[in-house]
Amino acid sequence: MKKHVGFLFIFQLVFLVCALSVAINIQAQEQKMFSVAGSPLNLFTEDFPVVLYEISGSELLEVDRLAEHQDKVFFVRPYHAHGLVLVGSEPESGLIKLTVVDIDDFEKKASFELDICEACIHAFSHLLQMPDNQLIYAFVISEVVQGTANLHVEGVVVESGVHVPLALDDLKYAVNFGSPGGNVDGGDELRSIYSIGKDAVFGYSQQIPLNWTLPEELALKREDTIFQVVNNNEVRLITTPTLTTSAHGDQTTLYAYDKSGQEWSSITVSGNLLRVRGFGEWIASEEAYRESELSNASFNFSPGTFLAPEERITYSQMRQTGRLYLYNVSSKVLIEHMTGSPDSEVLLIDGDDIYIRVGDELRKGQIAGDQLVAQEVLAKAPEVLNLHWLVIQAQD
Repeated sequence: MKKHVGFLFIFQLVFLVCALSVAINIQAQEQKMFSVAGSPLNLFTEDFPVVLYEISGSELLEVDRLAEHQDKVFFVRPYHAHGLVLVGSEPESGLIKLTVVDIDDFEKKASFELDICEACIHAFSHLLQMPDNQLIYAFVISEVVQGTANLHVEGVVVESGVHVPLALDDLKYAVNFGSPGGNVDGGDELRSIYSIGKDAVFGYSQQIPLNWTLPEELALKREDTIFQVVNNNEVRLITTPTLTTSAHGDQTTLYAYDKSGQEWSSITVSGNLLRVRGFGEWIASEEAYRESELSNASFNFSPGTFLAPEERITYSQMRQTGRLYLYNVSSKVLIEHMTGSPDSEVLLIDGDDIYIRVGDELRKGQIAGDQLVAQEVLAKAPEVLNLHWLVIQAQD
């Protein structure tokens, strides 16, 4: 009898160990991490590729080229809640190219083209989440007719590439992630917003209602421009140049609307240049300052490669300190963190996990209350210098 009991106990123990091992392996394989390297510099004379890497252990493995340098990329925009990375290429022979990357299935990558007239220029563009949750990428085109610039909107359905006509009124559905870090271009803030009383409208002359109101304590003049920097399912974040002050050093006030709690709050951060991103209910801001105009700067690089960080900073006419601000719009927690390097940016906040690029290091930390803890270096390589976007792929 004792032999059978002992055998049963050993069998149960082995089964438990195996079960735990399987559970741990499944948990370890639940997610894959990918990063995107690119350098959209819209005023620069040359262009750069966009490269997708898988972060495997401490290595970066090239998975795909989302664009080559000759594609003239002018933005890379991640929309984590929608599982997308969108890459836009400048008009070439009247064609704008939009590359759509499905985060959970990279094989579904597709490119769509939009033909614009010879007298037209691409003014700006935004992802729209329509009332039926359909995602449409909207290109706002400016056409000069008899000396007057007229705006019209052309849409591309993200899932199919079908072209659909849109109206300026549809911009009220814009989804905004904010600005990339690393001194590169391609932010998607919605500008040209004004107020009539406390009602937000698009266009100074068009006055198209956006169906949201400004906070009561925000006093603006009719001519003051408002930027919608972040707009997602959880947060609307706005600011305006009038909220940048020099009385106690350059500072910027950001107003955040918690869509769940239906209330506005505000924070004031150091810096006079917007470098702000939204990750769900979290706002990440870099302390950055506008420097003098670029003059007689020379850059050393080979076609298809990237600028060195120092040259990227020179191009951007921007000064950074390495100070990061993290603000949770729901809990009102504000974290101030110094990375130790001016070339720093928040790449992703996923739950309590935060991923920060500091120079050539990709770091992971945890948000615990009002602090960052348990920071570790996930990867350290020259390629990390040009990582400005990070996505996590859920595994079945």
